[in-house]
Amino acid sequence: MPLNIYNTYYMLGAVEEIPLEHTFFRNRYFPTNKESDIFGTARVLADYKERSQKIAPFVLPRIGAIPGTRDGFSVYELEPANIAVSMPLTLDQLQNRGFGESLLSTRTPEERARILLMQDLTELSNRISRAEELLAVKTILDNGAVMRHQSDNPNIYRDITAKFYDGVNNPALYTPANTWSHSTKSGETWTKGSWFTDMCNMIKQLTSKGRKVREFVVSPDVGDFLMDDGWLCEMLDNRRAEIGRLDPARLGEDAYELCTINFNGRVLPIIVYEGSYEDNAGNDTKYLPDETVIAIAPDVGRGLYGAVSQVEKDDKFHTYAGMRVPQHIATQRPPALETQLTARPLFVPKVANPWCVAKNVLP
Repeated sequence: MPLNIYNTYYMLGAVEEIPLEHTFFRNRYFPTNKESDIFGTARVLADYKERSQKIAPFVLPRIGAIPGTRDGFSVYELEPANIAVSMPLTLDQLQNRGFGESLLSTRTPEERARILLMQDLTELSNRISRAEELLAVKTILDNGAVMRHQSDNPNIYRDITAKFYDGVNNPALYTPANTWSHSTKSGETWTKGSWFTDMCNMIKQLTSKGRKVREFVVSPDVGDFLMDDGWLCEMLDNRRAEIGRLDPARLGEDAYELCTINFNGRVLPIIVYEGSYEDNAGNDTKYLPDETVIAIAPDVGRGLYGAVSQVEKDDKFHTYAGMRVPQHIATQRPPALETQLTARPLFVPKVANPWCVAKNVLP
């Protein structure tokens, strides 16, 4: 019996062999453990600890010990996003020479169908990865995300909200007193710009709650602002003291380490993120808005995936668990095939408020 390349289980195996497109925020801050973070249900469970800074008491020897209380944790049953995209395949595409194919090619339509299937699955997976990167950035910027799900009619949609804090005000947001100013020099004495104080305060906001800070991620215009600061440039060139280091290094296609700065004893790298995507209107759009600064540490969250349910050729619903779930759709009039790929991701923090975000910092 010939192999049916459009069988869902065959395509699931093929999708598993396709490496996911590397994206900075999703891979660095929300990695996925395939054993525990992929659910077989439509909704996912997200739990994270509050994590306090309690200390042990000093007690008299005759007292013994004073009982302590455990740190609390929050459990939420959340509905993940539903990202679905498809690629049609018509009869004329199978009969005509494909991209990169020899002018004298002897490939049959059936052979082209197998090749195009893998190409389409790869392209669709890459598009989903870009949507996931946008979701990861929004989750950090807003300490949650509003996921707008579209329909064929642009006026009909449904918003699914994930929010990782209680109350109205976002506790992971830092608001500078004023827009940033550069350092100034009077004689031989430098007065550091307000940017340095604000970045130190962002570090304190996290460390005072027991959160880790390992790096700053900034938009390109903020990186340019820092490199224009006279005090910072002079200190980066000063070999007598480890104030910082200027040694740009790539961290992928969209991010690079600009320099490291000593923030009152904490030497942290400054990572510039310049990733962008094409929106529905065809415009090149930045993932990370201008004038944005994020204090964060790698691996602060989890990438969860809910199960995908779909109707297949037997006219029954089938449910699959995975980061990418494919489906084959065929029509006889007009003769056409369609490859669909679906993902149901949700990015959640491991502890409450593990990052600190400042927006609109530049003058």
